[in-house]
Amino acid sequence: MKVNLIRKTKPTTKQPSVATIGNFDGLHKGHQQLIQNVVKYAKQSNSLATVITFEPMPQMCFRPNSNLLRLMSFRQKFLLLKEWGVDQVVCLRFNKAFSAMTPKEFVETCLIAGLNVKHLMVGEDFRFGFQQQGDVALLQQMGNERGFSVDAIKISQNNMAKISSTRVRELLLKGDLIAVEEQLGRNYQVSQRVVSGSRLARTLGYPTANLKMKPHDLAFKGVFVTKVLIEDKWYQAVTNVGTRPTLDGKNYFLEAHILDFSGDLYGKRITVEFLQKIRDEIRFADIHALTKQIAEDVNSARTFFSDLTFSK
Repeated sequence: MKVNLIRKTKPTTKQPSVATIGNFDGLHKGHQQLIQNVVKYAKQSNSLATVITFEPMPQMCFRPNSNLLRLMSFRQKFLLLKEWGVDQVVCLRFNKAFSAMTPKEFVETCLIAGLNVKHLMVGEDFRFGFQQQGDVALLQQMGNERGFSVDAIKISQNNMAKISSTRVRELLLKGDLIAVEEQLGRNYQVSQRVVSGSRLARTLGYPTANLKMKPHDLAFKGVFVTKVLIEDKWYQAVTNVGTRPTLDGKNYFLEAHILDFSGDLYGKRITVEFLQKIRDEIRFADIHALTKQIAEDVNSARTFFSDLTFSK
């Protein structure tokens, strides 16, 4: 079934929907549990499995200078939701005017008139509306009055630690990619189009595919063992994330040196999957010292993949 992308709700369909609401940043295991329930219930009731989310994320609207680490782009989110069987992704523009909407206005306008919601599933601590005045109890009260049902889902824990987007951000900043994978149920990825860089790395013998990032898109730094997806094929790589302090130290880049690959990637979308942190990003005394360290990083990556192959 084709997945519908709606950027604002309109009363355009009579078909009922089973919905959930949230930022869903990272789509971690807790989110997956919630969405699986939505998809299952929607199939059983011949309804549209619907995910309602926001752009930009509310935290970024209220605290624009916070440089909140965003775990995934909207495009990544949309593609995963489609893969998981969601029929309809509703992306609401979040701004100060929208945030002033009362909880009851949101329910009447977006859920009932806009999407014909007949069943709603949210986390047990879900809050919404002006100053987050709405909660699960209000949803259930309005559901009884307006003809829709509400389930409050308890988000699972992982090794006694709560699964949350905040926790994933903390683990990424620490470079603990194993714990990140445990929270997400998959390795952390970044997907973006390749841009032109300074081409200095090419002269050093280590050409890179460069992704220009915003700090809130990728706020952690370091050198990592990665895999890079190019046109449905995975390649081994070593990737630097940060401001390149030995060079300019200003712009924020992700630079992937793809092992045993040659070709023009400018303008192409690639996906970088993070496997293991090698070291922190540091400033070197000169280009010679930087080049020597890059060679060691590449050897570390090759050893990682060699050990991985051997263990299988």
